Amino acid sequence: RDRAAIVAKYDKGREEGAEIDPWEDADFFVYKVTDRYGFLHKEPLPKRTELEAKALLIERSREIKWLKMLKNWDKSLLSDKLRNRVYKGIPNSLRSQAWSQILRLDKIKLNKEGFYDQAKLLARRTSPDIRQIDLDVNRTYRNHIMFRDRYGIKQQALFHVLATYSMYNTEVGYCQGMSGIAALLLMYFNEEDAFWALSCLLSDRMHGMHGLFKPGFPKLLRLQEHHEKICKKLLTKLHKHLKKIEVDARIYSMKWFLQCFLDRLPFSLTLRVWDAFIFDGDRVPIAMAFLVIKLYKKQLSKMSFDEAMSHLQTMENHNFNDDEIMEMLQATMLELRRNGLDHPGPSQ
Repeated sequence: RDRAAIVAKYDKGREEGAEIDPWEDADFFVYKVTDRYGFLHKEPLPKRTELEAKALLIERSREIKWLKMLKNWDKSLLSDKLRNRVYKGIPNSLRSQAWSQILRLDKIKLNKEGFYDQAKLLARRTSPDIRQIDLDVNRTYRNHIMFRDRYGIKQQALFHVLATYSMYNTEVGYCQGMSGIAALLLMYFNEEDAFWALSCLLSDRMHGMHGLFKPGFPKLLRLQEHHEKICKKLLTKLHKHLKKIEVDARIYSMKWFLQCFLDRLPFSLTLRVWDAFIFDGDRVPIAMAFLVIKLYKKQLSKMSFDEAMSHLQTMENHNFNDDEIMEMLQATMLELRRNGLDHPGPSQ
């Protein structure tokens, strides 16, 4: 009965009068402004700095280059320029096209016409995760214009993508943490493309997120052990201090690896890290995790347990712009490769 009631609300949707409990809808009148990524803010946004205005102009000039590359994608794949341009940032207006090409969604969808709709129907009737998915949809990116409205169009899409995937990949089913990833994909894709993009990220070899979410979280543990190994070898003194104050990498790095830094960095930087992750896979969160520790090395070495844990969960004040961080990320990836630490290797 529970399942039928939940599914019926998503079918009806907000516009058709789905019953919404008062606690499910935040008081959105307090939000005055939407930023360029769709997030709602209570206070007027600060005036654009000179640097931000310049970055927007550069992004517009990059759009022209990216449009050319997207037109001749097969040729672009062979070019050395492509990686360089990905790390310089995919223009936001072309992000959906670029991610789609990098993940080869058209190829994945070949011969699968109608599959998603059939799988969705089955999931609505049989997914054991309907209740948990409903709870998580209700708390995913509610401060974003797309997911603000309870049972709104994108909430309906998020519910269906997650329910369908829970039956498509029964070993993983649904796991908390997947809703944020699916919501990010829905900011750039339609419902069916978001489903196939999620499927690709979980099942292909380069991203392999399946192992992060399957029972026992084997890949998460492997990445965390590898992170410890990197810090122990390359930041020995700091590693000893963190051990001494009992800062546990398994706690502070969980969201870093599970969701590739979603909600752990300013959103503009999160997107840049995701551009790189979609292009280069696992090596990106591994290097980013090490870079964060390196950036805060000085502060962390003087901190107590509470200060260090709080600092590593928010990471807002690093005094670098996104371009500088992405350049440092590339340098860190090279440093790890030189030390044979850019990848943990296959599971034992």
